[in-house]
Amino acid sequence: MQDKLYIDRSKDVVRTFITNNPNGIIVLRGATATWKTWLSLQIAEDFPVEIIGADSRQLFRGMDIGTDKVSQAIRETIPHHQIDIINPDEHYTAGQWKFDTENIIADIQSRNKIALIVWWTGLYIDTIYKNFSMPEISPNPTIREELYAKEKDTPWSLWDELYAIDPSEAQKHHRNSLRFIVRALEIYYISGKTKTETFTSHPPKRPILMLGLWREKDATNRRINKRIHEMFDEWLVEEVQGLLDQWYDPQLQSMQGIGYKEVVDYVHGNIDKDKCEELIKKHTHHLAKKQRTRFRRYIADSKNDSHNANITFQTFMLDAT
Repeated sequence: MQDKLYIDRSKDVVRTFITNNPNGIIVLRGATATWKTWLSLQIAEDFPVEIIGADSRQLFRGMDIGTDKVSQAIRETIPHHQIDIINPDEHYTAGQWKFDTENIIADIQSRNKIALIVWWTGLYIDTIYKNFSMPEISPNPTIREELYAKEKDTPWSLWDELYAIDPSEAQKHHRNSLRFIVRALEIYYISGKTKTETFTSHPPKRPILMLGLWREKDATNRRINKRIHEMFDEWLVEEVQGLLDQWYDPQLQSMQGIGYKEVVDYVHGNIDKDKCEELIKKHTHHLAKKQRTRFRRYIADSKNDSHNANITFQTFMLDAT
């Protein structure tokens, strides 16, 4: 009953927003296991939307079960963008995502459709919501290789290095968040400017409806546990084995994602299946915690009317089941 209530209320909010802002876009945000995908499909039943994925993992072809992509059948009925666009051994920066997504939004609106962005990766959403000016700096394999080698020789040295040149950026990341630390250093070494200097915020280009779903920790974790158990029934192990059979290196950024690195350890005989499933649950719970923290920031931002005059915030508190 409550599910139907918040679906109906969500649609009412969308209808009012689009009526008042014909050139507006919708961002559906919330932690994992809050039914964002399901709600996006419910909205698509009543509105001419095209969905844009904001998930750094769903970009990769051949990584379907572990990233919980919508089925191909659904994508043939409701257009989805920014899914299956690169191979697991290719790089795609947040700056590239922003540039491509801006073009996708313009194309969707040129056809009198509504762009609905579904959040999984917070940085991607921030590029639209905060409208960052971002440098057009492509990944440099040589620099990255040198940085990772340095970190291997002296653990946590890269965080110290980043702190010395850009303390504001360094403080955003744990010392083990190598992907983000390496990218920030890479930007500095190529451009001569820190990430803090190059990533500046501007008012959004279009009106935005930030539609949020919030579910408490225990309920979220129960849903996560159920979904992960189902992934094993849906051939997650076979999906990962297939990627290894295609000679994709287990150390690739894509293969280090939750659900893949643990299954690689299982396939290689380092852990048993029960331990593998337990680790995926544990790591996903931690991810959901970080997402809830980011979500609280959005809620705090919603109270700052002077900064977000062009943004409409609406959050729905979901039940505890």
